[in-house]
Amino acid sequence: MCVGVLACSSPASPGDPQNVALPPAGASPEVATAVVDLTNAERTRGGVAALAASARLMQAAQLHAEQLAQAGRLDHVLPNARYPRPEDRLAAVSYRWQAYAENVAFGQRTAAEVVNGWMQSPGHRANIMNPTYTEMGAGYARDASGRSYWVQVFGKPL
Repeated sequence: MCVGVLACSSPASPGDPQNVALPPAGASPEVATAVVDLTNAERTRGGVAALAASARLMQAAQLHAEQLAQAGRLDHVLPNARYPRPEDRLAAVSYRWQAYAENVAFGQRTAAEVVNGWMQSPGHRANIMNPTYTEMGAGYARDASGRSYWVQVFGKPL
């Protein structure tokens, strides 16, 4: 059953890494790490345990960020993509989940800007602050015009 922005379950300052300029294309571990760090800062501020960065969830997030950039649109499901649904992306990286959620965004210039935007949105904020999740991954990609696409994937493994 899926609820919220996308949540499913079964039975900083100019020199900070959070504000690093985005590379022209592709993945940047520094930018993805900054999203994880900023997300954990928000959770800690809200009294929720920090999330462990998961290599598999980082891969799933990056897969979707690249698909979004290629499609030039923002959505949780891209019917014509190689990995159309979140479950397909999680399976592709061999992540066995008990619960997961996904936040997506586009156009923000920094990790701080995107996390702040998500925190201002009730549905995205609910995913970020949900104590059910114990791990997360983040990814981003740029389309041909330079627009950034951001993805957070939260998970609780089996």
